[in-house]
Amino acid sequence: MHREREYQQLANDMFRRASNEESAQLMAQWKILGARYLELARQSPETGEKDALYDPVQSELLKHH
Repeated sequence: MHREREYQQLANDMFRRASNEESAQLMAQWKILGARYLELARQSPETGEKDALYDPVQSELLKHH
């Protein structure tokens, strides 16, 4: 899966969590996080495969394994 698609999937996950959240504060935080992932998705084609010091996708994927 390309990096852009991975970020989009993470954003969708955050927006899904926001839609199920009862707390207005937590809902807002999930939406903010989703928006940041969308921003990363938009930037990923521009950066290509440059090395990153911190890769949030890799970190997030490692948590699920």
